[in-house]
Parts: sequence; structure tokens; C-alpha cells
Amino acid sequence: MNSDEGMFLFLAGFLFLILFLLVVAIVFHILMAIGLFKMAKREGKSDLAWMAWIPIVNTFLITQLVEDDVHESLRGKFTLVYGVTMACAFFLSWFIPFVGLASNILLIYGFYFIIKRYSKNETLHLVLVFVTLMAVMPIQFFIFRNRERIDDEDEIIFKSE
Repeated sequence: MNSDEGMFLFLAGFLFLILFLLVVAIVFHILMAIGLFKMAKREGKSDLAWMAWIPIVNTFLITQLVEDDVHESLRGKFTLVYGVTMACAFFLSWFIPFVGLASNILLIYGFYFIIKRYSKNETLHLVLVFVTLMAVMPIQFFIFRNRERIDDEDEIIFKSE
């Protein structure tokens, strides 16, 4: 094998990898969009459900869904805080390493409330999100799409005698 054949095989492999990752990204986007769209409709945000289909904009839909569940100081402005953080992360990440993680941390924080809403095993879902660096989040949205909301009143209460 000469160097031209080696270079061709390297480029063909690289192209195959890029195409594979593109297909995986499209599949994950569709799974997340279906899940978010159905959840937004069920949560009474039908007017915002279209946001699920647009990349990056769908993260703002996540913050809209949990706007009333976050800490009291963030209620009513969580989406704004996330948007400002995302914009700052975009511009400052060129100069300051790891500042881009701030918007991801806020997104995971918002996703935690969705997990609490649709699963009794919050820890497992949150650990999966951290371990996979948020890669399983679209799959989890797709899984949660048909689940009923878990009521907080279903908690087990121990009575002391």
C-alpha cells in the first residue's frame, strides 16, 4: 500500500465517521423533539411546542417547562438567566476555558425538575446524564413523553407513634 492509498483510506474512514455521527445526531434530535413536543402539549404549553423541533431553541423550551419549579429566586426568570448565560458562554468561551459549562449546568438543573416530574428514580436519570455528558438526555425525553406526571402527594409519609 502506498501513501496515496493510505491517505484515501484515512479520509474515507474519517468521512464515514462524520456521516455516522451526523446520523446519530439527527436521530437524537428527532427523539428529543418528539419527547419535548408531547411534554409541552401535555403541560399546557401548546403555543410553545413548536420550539421542540428547532436545535438550540429546544433548550429554551426545557427552561420554559420548569420555570415555576426552580428555586424561588429564579422563578419567572429562569429562561432569561439561561439565555444570558448561554450568550455569555458563547462569546466568553473563546477566551476563558470551561465557561461554556455554565449553560450546560443550568440545563441539567432544569432537566432535574423534569426528571422529578416524570420519574421516581431521579438519581439514576441524573447520574446517566452526568456520566454520558448529556448524551442520553434526548432518549430520556423520548421515554418520558408518554408518562403521566408524578404527584408529590404520592410520597410515603412515616407516622411517629
